[in-house]
Amino acid sequence: MYINFNAVPNYSIGIELEVQTISQRSADLVPGAEIILSQLPGEVMFKPELFNSTIEINTPVCQSIPELEDVLKKNLLTIQDIAREHEIDILICGCHPFSNWQQQQITEQERYQNLLHRIQWPVRQFLIFGLHVHIGINNADKAIYVMNRLTKYLPHLIALSASSPFWNGFDTGLATSRIKIFGELPNAGIPYYFKNWRMYSKLVENLIKSNSIDTVRDLWWDIRPHPIFGTIEVRVCDAMPTLKENLALTTMIYLLVRKFSDEYEMNGKMPRLERWILEENKWRAARYGIQGEIILNKKGTTRKMKDELLELYQELWEYSEERNLKESQPYLEVVKEILSKGPSYLRQREWARQKPADYRFIVNNLLKETQENNFLE
Repeated sequence: MYINFNAVPNYSIGIELEVQTISQRSADLVPGAEIILSQLPGEVMFKPELFNSTIEINTPVCQSIPELEDVLKKNLLTIQDIAREHEIDILICGCHPFSNWQQQQITEQERYQNLLHRIQWPVRQFLIFGLHVHIGINNADKAIYVMNRLTKYLPHLIALSASSPFWNGFDTGLATSRIKIFGELPNAGIPYYFKNWRMYSKLVENLIKSNSIDTVRDLWWDIRPHPIFGTIEVRVCDAMPTLKENLALTTMIYLLVRKFSDEYEMNGKMPRLERWILEENKWRAARYGIQGEIILNKKGTTRKMKDELLELYQELWEYSEERNLKESQPYLEVVKEILSKGPSYLRQREWARQKPADYRFIVNNLLKETQENNFLE
């Protein structure tokens, strides 16, 4: 069985952002998705998710980051306005700091009920919220090349986006607990290395034949090709409280995809890190965020993650200059701000130090960031 890749013109952009519905009274998660979505009948840019306390905001296919910002801002304001009419707020971060997954209502849709039946407990506690970024690719083999190249940079994206240090009412000690919860699903994690699209298609065929998956949608890798959309989908980032953070990470992914697509066109070599390095670096990013170290090679040479991120920022800035992609630069520049002020996980821990064990205080501050949403001018 050969999986068709619906190639699209290069470098279109779209995102899926999972947001939380919380009570204005208790700051706890509440089943607000059904209420809000009922007032948006037929609207394809808003979807239910596994839990009824989650709404997925989808953007249409955009041709630039400024266009994406425009749509995302309008979509978020739309559901915020409806939510307020029902004493509900919209919160954005990787995990709610204190809500108990056992008290959450699972959405009554066949797909989610089937997932619950098949996977059981890992799905029941899947109370997490992410940012998924789609970049259009015009060639199936190019999509595989780009996916292979991006695996090295998963830790960088994890560290910058980490916004879930608290889960179920305790400090996990991680920068992102979401990434570890996500990893409990079957067919999740770092994708395998593939030489080409045919090799990927063969794996999918074997997984379907063996009843391991029903469709390619059941491959919950950190990065995956999306054959229907004709995109590379990067799924590793926590949802972040402010739109400028979400747009900054989207811009990094957009520029990396373009850079590696250029490499493919020029028959570039495929540098590969050994699997143990990829796995260890991912763990270090989830545990320590930007405060950790990253392994550079099989000799075990390490470097501070913050230094790695600054170098990557500079490389992408220079690439945007070379390719005349200057409209991306204001968004990319936010990366330096995140490194300076700290990603969300560090801000949340600072609030926890100010008021120990007061998780409502943390939620209130996250909500303030979400509602202020310092949009780029």
